[in-house]
Amino acid sequence: MKTLFLMIIVLVYSIGNLVAPDKFNYKPVSHQATATPTTRFTPQPNSSNGSDTDNYPVIQRGGSDAPVPVNTGNSGTAGNSPTEMFGEAKVADTFDRGSSGFGLSAGLNDDENIRIIALNNRLSLEPKKNNGWISWRLRPPVIQSGAVEMQFSIITCARGDRAGIMMHTPDYNSGNGYYFSLACEGTVSILRDSTVLGTADARNVFKNSSGDINVISAVVQGNTMTLMLNGTSLITVQDSTYAEGFSGFFVSPQGDKTLTMDILSFNEYYPDE
Repeated sequence: MKTLFLMIIVLVYSIGNLVAPDKFNYKPVSHQATATPTTRFTPQPNSSNGSDTDNYPVIQRGGSDAPVPVNTGNSGTAGNSPTEMFGEAKVADTFDRGSSGFGLSAGLNDDENIRIIALNNRLSLEPKKNNGWISWRLRPPVIQSGAVEMQFSIITCARGDRAGIMMHTPDYNSGNGYYFSLACEGTVSILRDSTVLGTADARNVFKNSSGDINVISAVVQGNTMTLMLNGTSLITVQDSTYAEGFSGFFVSPQGDKTLTMDILSFNEYYPDE
């Protein structure tokens, strides 16, 4: 009887592995990047300890976390708004009829990498890749000096997930350019490609309950770049690598289906020609 019982247990476990291997033997793996004509995806390294990213906790927004290290950035001061610097927005996308600028005239992109839906005056993002994969979408025009302001609401987010704005991206294929990033735990950063140029603690201005509305602003004037969150200037750095390029948004979840967010508006500001 005991032998029969053990045989049944082994049989059930074997069937489980065949039907749902991710539940039993999931391990992070690298992926070959694939792309649609207007959405690009770049694999990033796995977490440093190689742990199972299915186990990343989806944190309660507003919960306490370990202190966030501050590498560089200013003390957090009120910044001039993009409107004050450049006048009214040249592009003001509120996603009421899809988004032709982002190639979403029908209001939907759904593939193996990310699901994007334009509905009820918002762009809902549900990335399907994890381990730090970056999914982005860009739009014209090419901007030199200017600003992008994105109003967004994070619905779910886990430690290590991040999202934000891309600027001065020279093409739709490489993923190069400047990333103005907000991480789930309340850190903001400016990166050139994968190189961090500046990082700061934004927890005092980040509205971190699920459904809260935040505004992230990315400003480029010559070789000077500034990241603002909810009207507070947090990082200013200088870099001359990319003088102009396209703008857009990106998401980069660390865990499996831990990051979902809505973009409520995407505005671009730049001087008149």
